[in-house]
Amino acid sequence: SAVCGDSAAYDADLFIEKAYGITRSELITKSADSFDESLVLPLVERRLGGEPTQYILGEWEFYGLPFFVGKGVLIPRQDTEILVERSLKLIKDKVNPRVLELCSGSGCIAVALAKHRPDADVTAVELYGEAMRYLERNVERNSVQVEIRRFDVLDMPTDFGEYDLIVSNPPYITCEAMKCLQNEVKCEPHTALCGGEDGLDFYRKIADYSKHILKDDGLLALEIGYNQARSLHEILTENGYEEIALLQDLSGNDRVITAK
Repeated sequence: SAVCGDSAAYDADLFIEKAYGITRSELITKSADSFDESLVLPLVERRLGGEPTQYILGEWEFYGLPFFVGKGVLIPRQDTEILVERSLKLIKDKVNPRVLELCSGSGCIAVALAKHRPDADVTAVELYGEAMRYLERNVERNSVQVEIRRFDVLDMPTDFGEYDLIVSNPPYITCEAMKCLQNEVKCEPHTALCGGEDGLDFYRKIADYSKHILKDDGLLALEIGYNQARSLHEILTENGYEEIALLQDLSGNDRVITAK
C-alpha cells in the first residue's frame, strides 16, 4: 500500500492471515485449495476501494508494539520511529523524566516511550473523540502508564506543569498539498494531516507554548515535513531555543528536529 510501501502480494498475505486466523509460517505450508475465498474477498474489495491496509486489518505494528488503528486516527509510520528513538536518547540520563506528547492520535509515540521508560511520567494530549478511543485502547493493550488529557493543542492551558521533554508529530501538510494526497492517505483524518496554509500552524503554537512549560534544560522533539527544516529552525530560534539539531529518515530527508 502507499502507506506502508509494501507490494500488493504482501497485502494479500496479510488479508489471508487475518481472514483465516493463521500465521505467516502456516500460510506457506497450506495449499491454495484449502482456503474459502469468500472470507478474504471482502477484505480485498475494501483495499481495491482505496481503504488503507492498516484500517482493514484493524491494527499495525509500531516500534515493535501492536496498535489498534482505524477510521478517525492517523496510521503510525515507520519514519516516526526515528522520533521515538531520538526522544529516548534525549531522556536517557534523566531520572523519572516527565514527558508530554502533543497531538497524540493513536498514542503510538507516548506508548512506545512509556514502554521503554516505565519510570517516566508520560502524558498524552489529544482532542478528537475517535482518536481518543484508539489512544485509550492502545494504552491498555500495551500495559503502560500514560495519563490521557483532552485538549486542543492550539489552545492549551498555561498551568500544565513542567516537563523534561515535549514531543509531537503534529499535522504539517499544507492546504494545497492536501488536494494531491494519495487515495489511501485521504482516508485518514484531515485534522491529523493539515497544518494550515503553510503547514506550520501547529509548530508555531507548540514552539511558543512549550517554552513556558519546559524545564530549564527541557527538550523539544518534533517530526517535520521533508522541506520544513529551514522554517522550523527559524521558528525555534525566534522562540529562544538553542542546540537545534536535525535527523534524517532512511530516504535521507529531514524528518526530526530537536531543540533545548
